[in-house]
Amino acid sequence: MRQLSPRLLACCLMPWLALMLAACSLTPPASPSPTLAAATTSDTLKSQLTFQPEDGDARTLIAFIRITPEQLRAVLITPYGQRLTTLIRDADGARFEAGDAPGESPLPIPPAWLASRLEWSLWPLDALRQSFSGSAWQVVDSAASRDIRYRGKLAARITPVPDRDHPTTLVLDDRQGNYQLTIAPMQDANEKQNNEQDNEEQENAEP
Repeated sequence: MRQLSPRLLACCLMPWLALMLAACSLTPPASPSPTLAAATTSDTLKSQLTFQPEDGDARTLIAFIRITPEQLRAVLITPYGQRLTTLIRDADGARFEAGDAPGESPLPIPPAWLASRLEWSLWPLDALRQSFSGSAWQVVDSAASRDIRYRGKLAARITPVPDRDHPTTLVLDDRQGNYQLTIAPMQDANEKQNNEQDNEEQENAEP
């Protein structure tokens, strides 16, 4: 088999390399990750995640999220109860582990994208400020929203301001990735029933 000369080989590779560099330039940079300990909880957070690209159909998954001092782990379940994938973020970075949902298309987003967006939405403000310190990233909470800025430019806006003590539906408008991520907390049926009973007892107790 005839070998290509170094010059001819370089000419063949240049278009491919240019395409790869262009794709990399379109990928939004990842923000510094806050410490896992800052958001550690003994609870498993159950949320409904809806991914809405700027051009395309929305996709909704159920997420079971655990945060420990060693790992962020989010198991993503299809509406039919099959595990599509598991997001893991630890000391080795962010990655997806394959699930068991045959025929389901994978998420068209990098694991680092989803990990950082969950961090922006679930971590306290002080932890994000500490991790962004000295970088090109900034986080600012106002009365209505949490803004994530990159080099002074708005990268994402989360509405309303995240509050772990009072979970509510969050809408993350990603200006970098042209995506909208909605995070809606879900209650177990027993927990919902208990809350309804507590509310009813409080109403009956009022004079």
